Amino acid sequence: MGVGNPRRAAVAATLGAALLAAALTVPTANAAPAGPPIRLITGDFYPVAGHSGPAAPGLDAKSVGDADSTSYLVQFSGPIRTEWVESLRGAGAQIVEYLPDFAFKVRMSPAQARRAEKLASVRWVGRFQPAWKVDNAAKRKIDSGRAGVYKVRATAPNTVDQARKLTEQTGAVVTKSADSTLLVAAEPSQATKIAGLDEVAWVEEFKIPVKHNETAAGVIMGGNAASSRGYDGSTQTVAVADTGLGGGTKTTAHADVPQDRITAIRDWATTSAAGCYTAKPNGAADVDSGHGTHTAVSVVGGGDANGIGKAAAYKAKLVFQAVEDYVDMTGSCAAQYADGYYLLGLPEDLTTLFQQAYNDGARIHSNSWGSSEAGVYTENARQADAFSNSHKDMLITFSAGNEGVDANADGVIDNDSMGSPATGKNVLSVGASENKKPTWACDSSLTYIATAKETATVGGKSCKELGGTQPLPKWGDWWPSDYPAEPLKSDSQAGNDQQMAAFSSRGPTDDGRIKPDVVAPGSWIVSGYSDMYQQQYDSAPNPQNGAYQHDGYGYPVNSKYKYFSGTSMSNPLAAGGAAVIRDFYKKKYTVEASSALVKATMVNSADDLLDENNDGVDDNDFPIPNNHEGWGRVNLDRATDAAAKYVEGAGLSTNGVTEYSYQVNAGQPLKVSLAYTDKEGSTTAAVSLVNDLDLELVAPDNTIYRGNVFAGGWTQTGGSADRRNNVENVYIQNPAAGTWKVRVKGFNVPQGPQTYALVARASFGTDPGPGPGQQLLANPGFESGATGWTGTTASITNSAARPARGGSFYAGLGGNGSTSTENVYQQIAVPAAGTPSVSFWVRIDTAETTTSTQYDKLQLQVLNSAGTVLGTLATLSNLDKSTAYAQKTFDLSAYKGQTIRIRWQASEDSSLQTTFAIDDTAVNVS
Repeated sequence: MGVGNPRRAAVAATLGAALLAAALTVPTANAAPAGPPIRLITGDFYPVAGHSGPAAPGLDAKSVGDADSTSYLVQFSGPIRTEWVESLRGAGAQIVEYLPDFAFKVRMSPAQARRAEKLASVRWVGRFQPAWKVDNAAKRKIDSGRAGVYKVRATAPNTVDQARKLTEQTGAVVTKSADSTLLVAAEPSQATKIAGLDEVAWVEEFKIPVKHNETAAGVIMGGNAASSRGYDGSTQTVAVADTGLGGGTKTTAHADVPQDRITAIRDWATTSAAGCYTAKPNGAADVDSGHGTHTAVSVVGGGDANGIGKAAAYKAKLVFQAVEDYVDMTGSCAAQYADGYYLLGLPEDLTTLFQQAYNDGARIHSNSWGSSEAGVYTENARQADAFSNSHKDMLITFSAGNEGVDANADGVIDNDSMGSPATGKNVLSVGASENKKPTWACDSSLTYIATAKETATVGGKSCKELGGTQPLPKWGDWWPSDYPAEPLKSDSQAGNDQQMAAFSSRGPTDDGRIKPDVVAPGSWIVSGYSDMYQQQYDSAPNPQNGAYQHDGYGYPVNSKYKYFSGTSMSNPLAAGGAAVIRDFYKKKYTVEASSALVKATMVNSADDLLDENNDGVDDNDFPIPNNHEGWGRVNLDRATDAAAKYVEGAGLSTNGVTEYSYQVNAGQPLKVSLAYTDKEGSTTAAVSLVNDLDLELVAPDNTIYRGNVFAGGWTQTGGSADRRNNVENVYIQNPAAGTWKVRVKGFNVPQGPQTYALVARASFGTDPGPGPGQQLLANPGFESGATGWTGTTASITNSAARPARGGSFYAGLGGNGSTSTENVYQQIAVPAAGTPSVSFWVRIDTAETTTSTQYDKLQLQVLNSAGTVLGTLATLSNLDKSTAYAQKTFDLSAYKGQTIRIRWQASEDSSLQTTFAIDDTAVNVS
């Protein structure tokens, strides 16, 4: 994949004078670079020993005392090894985040920086410059000379008060403070000063997220076939964050989402921001667009008596999070936005939204909203990636956006319009293809006339006058300036399931990643109609704004269902599909599939659309992967046919390699997909990938095929390893019969070890190779108490003092506040064949206040049957405290063919307790 794209370079050339030097001024010594660059959104630069990084005039890093902590950049000499990271920590550095290539942003003092410079693995150390932490949209606002509204993120939750104090001292107005973020109204000079504060980590322009508005699940996506096999989502809970849900209660949600399948409805009420907007919350009711009801029913709707509105996951449970309220805009915000309904209930830190849903049992989270960012990796995208990385069993889905246009009038939708947070790496980004139905019915009792752009389409007639069937518009009918040229101009907005919806935002991301991941039908989708302020069905409009609820596109089907278009509609269909795939793994293999496995399965089984350019010919002018459909349209029939093999891979570090072998027959394609949940990237970085794994296939004749080297929809020989994507595929159209080797390689894993998922599909031989994993531990989630476990089994508890990750029981090791050692273990026989790995989830709370000393420790150890320690796989401590469970996974290949004990052992010193809560352990062999 390419390093970047011309649009980003063009943006860099338009920065304001105060920040221009940060993007373009590079020390003269860098003219003949040696070694890798550091890639930032302000531009790449090549570090030179003894030279600082490029700084903007008046915005350089301020001097600090020799023992005072501040921000630095540390670049290593190559792909980062675990021992290099530990040596950097040993020098006193606190790692903040990874930056490409081979660098970390850290916190340390000048004295510690001098020690770090002397490490043999370190290539360069320099101060982190303030100009590097301002996003391009904020720079453009500063350059305009006009006042703006900005989101300012503090370096940590405990610095937000100081960041606010110093921000207000610049003369800027802090209108709101929540989580670690400030909402700030500032003049250009004030915004520049704010960026220079050491307590500030990031500054970006404030944008209100918008809804992505503009049969499908059962027929086009193959949901009916999956349902016939018993995969209907009944073991799953899906969360939807959107405007509202029907009347706002379980009993008034929607007629075809029964209250016994609604786990919870959570209202995220908007709070006012002084000098920006005044909120007028209305609870969880869906009163304006009806958007939330439409998307929720698309995910879990049971359908009416005629099957209208039946979702793929029609038996799944629902958690709904209502995030829209009416607001009166004031001050600087009134200059940008009109009064109205906005998604301002969304928290500044999206991880709190996801955590609530996760605690309610959801493992799929559907989001049909975002901001128009044209491929930028934003703070919201980073937050979604961060939560995904710390909760690897939750898949978060986002709509790609509706910014697809043909601005150059060449008849093809332009690239580079992907919205955020769909630009995230770990989320499933969903674009929209066309829907296909035999007719487009409407309620023949309706006598009102559609208004605005719809009037011409319906010929000025009501649905009653149309006889209950309405015509479809062309793309050029409603948006002539967006689609001025053929074939798009005269192409119907729905009716051909091999075509893309014209409005669907296109990739790639600014760093060249393939987006969207997949597509699903998104034009003229029939789904739930909120029973609030419906035109003609109700006697009066919404008193807040004097308007009826949006009745959808054209006329509604009836009082329960209406049409909408947008990636807002395709995303919930894909989210429901993800729930069906997770249901498949649960019922078929008793596996709680990771988000990486669900994503790899969805990508591997997708259909390549045949008419992406909408010219009416199924000639596949844009074979996968492409910027229109990504890897193709969701196919749940293929995803749940149990013909593919899967692996949940143990963690890899830099230079690590894991190899699998498959016996493959000729005659059918061989398709292998790798997906992994990466560490969240930095908004400062020009490349968001942190841990870089590579996929390789070796044919029986030793020909090597690398991930994502495609032409004509199939993998080609040659090419180079992908350095951008955390989804890689190798598709061999005509594989030779014989043994094929699949390799997963750790090229650069600075923040690992990195787990992954593999899905392989082919005509397999009698010995197909790795398949469903084998679990070696008894009672791995402790739900049967101490059964199967030895050691300090009294630590296995269902106490409500701390939450279990799943179920009710967990092992709470430590927590004594005195010198003690506790452990739990099991003895197992590791097979000689396959790839064994051990994993567990851990939550650490402590009374220790130190940020530098490991007083209390948890060790994961391997012992022989006599109790002799053979190795320590992991050591965690009070320094790793977290209120959320995090998964750890380690390779056990060194112990194949042996009988061993797997032991979790906690040790505490003489005072101040630390409790290590262990849950959902596993030893898998794949």
